[in-house]
Amino acid sequence: MFLKNKKLLSICIPTYNGAKYIGHNIDIIIEQIKKFDLSGVEIVVSDNCSTDNIPEIMQKYVETYPDIVRYSRNDKNLGYDGNVMKLCSLAKGRFIHLFGDDDFYSPSGLKRLYDVLKQNQDISVAVLSNSYLRQDYFDQIVFRQHLNTYFYTEDKHYVNDSDNFIIDIEDRAWPNTNLVFRSEYFKEIPNLQSFYKTDWIHLYILLYIAQKHQNCYLFADKAPIVIDRVGVQKWLNNVDGPRIYFNNLWTYSFANNLGYSSKVFDWYRKKLLSEYIKYIRFRRSNSFIINLKYIYKYFKYYKDIPSFYFKFIPKFLQPLKTIFTVSNKEENNIRMKVITLLGKNYVIKRNLRSNKLQFVHNMDKDELFVITNSNGNYKQFVKNSVYKEMYEILQDLKKYKIFPSHFYKKIELRYLHKRIIPYSLYLKNCEEFAFIIRCANKKNKNILISNPELVKFLGENNDKE
Repeated sequence: MFLKNKKLLSICIPTYNGAKYIGHNIDIIIEQIKKFDLSGVEIVVSDNCSTDNIPEIMQKYVETYPDIVRYSRNDKNLGYDGNVMKLCSLAKGRFIHLFGDDDFYSPSGLKRLYDVLKQNQDISVAVLSNSYLRQDYFDQIVFRQHLNTYFYTEDKHYVNDSDNFIIDIEDRAWPNTNLVFRSEYFKEIPNLQSFYKTDWIHLYILLYIAQKHQNCYLFADKAPIVIDRVGVQKWLNNVDGPRIYFNNLWTYSFANNLGYSSKVFDWYRKKLLSEYIKYIRFRRSNSFIINLKYIYKYFKYYKDIPSFYFKFIPKFLQPLKTIFTVSNKEENNIRMKVITLLGKNYVIKRNLRSNKLQFVHNMDKDELFVITNSNGNYKQFVKNSVYKEMYEILQDLKKYKIFPSHFYKKIELRYLHKRIIPYSLYLKNCEEFAFIIRCANKKNKNILISNPELVKFLGENNDKE
């Protein structure tokens, strides 16, 4: 048992200009601490010299919950890695849970984590299960069923088996919110300063502790502990992305030095290469010269793999795009024709976007809602009323025979005979409906759409064309 005056778990939140979401995060933590009587939990926030109103927000929490919340503000920005180091030095708990300021626990996630840690206090490191809240896709919550090699339905405990632990977690530890480790073991790690400005210091912490103290735990995907918000990361761009994605590989390359068998890094580098080939966006720069520099860096790790030369390099360099290309871009409803020359963009034409679709009303907040299932997972639904406009327009378009009848019957069924519909199905129907509207507009059937979800889908699909 942990000491009476010592916390079991320190939830450590590094933040920089995170005022938009951090209150939502902390409110959920405090709500679960109260609901489940989790007296062994503390919240520690380290502010990396933010320029927003984080200090005012945190002052209110410290005053209201002095026994739960602690707040520290850095005099200068230490970078993500430096701020993580600062947080870990402040933590008083037996375990440290790094936590993104924009993420949050599932409805009973903190309790399940707390119970496992309380019953297994010899665990050295744990990787949590998660769902994703897609901020870039209408706030849809998605699960891990198709994201990894395996979807785990039960927790797994690894004793003296760190090789398989690291392989099984795959990319689950990429978000820092998915990582929990013993605070005393963190203090043992030498030369952590070497990982400053890599943005992956938490991955090296994971690799070190899992190898040196082989008592590791992986939470089942079936019952996510946390919800990781995606689509809001500021580093997802072609300037910071190439450096950060390369540093991920570089950090894992220390597995051999730490004592893992050679199969661990060999498996990881091949897995990563396959992923980078498939999803090259943000892994590469818009500058041909910078991409050449990264090819040189990657060569050290992939020189023995044929797909590096025949798939990765051609896709990574894309000389026709990085040396010279003409493209259309849009910003604040303004269309621009842009010339890219040696990685630099030059706008040669600007026009207001002409869009026959008009934004008339917003979806009512009570039309999208969440139900919690027995595993504590969020399930999103919409009311049948959101199908009203779609159904009425399809009725008018039936006579033109520009879409299959079964689609109309499907929408009719959901609008007239269903009370609630899974949100994921609604979004899929929006995509299908957007295609139908584009076909109708090409036939000069000008249609006024008021639902903003449909407007956005149509706008995105027009841009893709």
